[in-house]
Amino acid sequence: MFTRNSPSDPTPLEPRKPAGPPNSGPPVRSSPLRSGTLEGGKSIISNDLKIIGQGLKIISRGTLQVDGEVEGDVAGAEVIIGEQGRVTGTVAAERVIVRGRTSGVIRAMTVALQASARVEGDIHHMSLAIEQGAEFDGRCRRPSSPAELHVDLDGNS
Repeated sequence: MFTRNSPSDPTPLEPRKPAGPPNSGPPVRSSPLRSGTLEGGKSIISNDLKIIGQGLKIISRGTLQVDGEVEGDVAGAEVIIGEQGRVTGTVAAERVIVRGRTSGVIRAMTVALQASARVEGDIHHMSLAIEQGAEFDGRCRRPSSPAELHVDLDGNS
């Protein structure tokens, strides 16, 4: 009536599957930029870093968030200057969000200066948003063609 499995034939255990809606695969990361623009992930220069260099260029194929201090040029598909961040040099990207301080030219299709932003320098843009409380000392320029704002993420001059 009863049978016993031999100890040499244990039944393999399968991992339990988490409960959830059917067909729930891994989360899909949506790009904040146009499809195909954001190639890399997110790179962060933390608030305990200070990067200084003559002719320095920091280039990211994805999002670059600066929470520390950079004396040089930064470029990426998206550049975010955090509240504690400071960039002295050119900032170039498809989209630039400034919460901290910049001193130098900003070149981007879309530029957003948030309330805590302190910007000294010219902004070349197709779209510009300045929140109440942001400080901006410079000139705004909207080029006749978006091609004038092209950002080279390959590091070529």
